[in-house]
Amino acid sequence: MQSTVRKPTRDKQINVRATEAERAVIDYAASLVNKNRTDFIIETAVHEAQNIILDQRVFVLDDARYQAFIEQLEAPVQNIEGRKRLMDVKPEWK
Repeated sequence: MQSTVRKPTRDKQINVRATEAERAVIDYAASLVNKNRTDFIIETAVHEAQNIILDQRVFVLDDARYQAFIEQLEAPVQNIEGRKRLMDVKPEWK
């Protein structure tokens, strides 16, 4: 039995300009992973955007929110079992 995953309909347009060389590199890379140009560009851009968002280290908070943030960081772990499961996960790069 074959399961199919439905992709959400892409109904918003993003226009970009590229040089012939840039387009050729993108097309070649997309072909290496069996994707069309659009899927390759969107998936790569979304992945990079998510990484940039997740890598944010600057938190701009007012005094009250900063204090609440610090209290949460310093609070004892509530879910010991969940923490143990999380810490037992081995990174893919090891």
